[in-house]
Amino acid sequence: MGLHHHTGTLFAAGMFIVISTAHAEEDRRELGPHVHGHGTLAIAFEANNVQMELAAPGMDIVGFEHEAETAEQKSAVETALADLKEPLKLFAMPDSAGCTVTSADVKVVAEEHEDHPATAEAGEAAGSEEHEAHHTEFRATYALACADTAQAAWLDFPFFDRFAGSAKLGVTVVDANGQTAFEVSREARYLER
Repeated sequence: MGLHHHTGTLFAAGMFIVISTAHAEEDRRELGPHVHGHGTLAIAFEANNVQMELAAPGMDIVGFEHEAETAEQKSAVETALADLKEPLKLFAMPDSAGCTVTSADVKVVAEEHEDHPATAEAGEAAGSEEHEAHHTEFRATYALACADTAQAAWLDFPFFDRFAGSAKLGVTVVDANGQTAFEVSREARYLER
């Protein structure tokens, strides 16, 4: 039993690293144009633990992509960060799973778009070069401890109620059955694993 447990733990940890690496590579590729309204969520179930990683464009979360400048924008970012620190209010699982949040790390990452000559010229002409050259992304990592992850057979996404700019989430689930990709949206926000 000991070896099987460690093998399962290593498999789940390895799969989550693969997902995380794929998301990091995707982030680097998306330094150019990116898709508003579409974020990603990776979820790994292992024993009675759940790890989650969320990445969503600033436009989806707060309605703008540049660094917060006004008091209203700064307040919107702070409120979003606070809300994102409560994953079970955004990604709902059955109460019977008995999940609690053990850690939540949320941050805003500013990235530069690749320099596209046509875009740069348009930005300079419009006087908004700085806003055109950067975008922000909200990233969160969560750890949950659950009484019984087998009971977490479905997820609902109140995330779409809270963040009106988000239209879709590409969801990757890793569990004992392997890796499965889903897409949830404002219109189809229920996932069965």
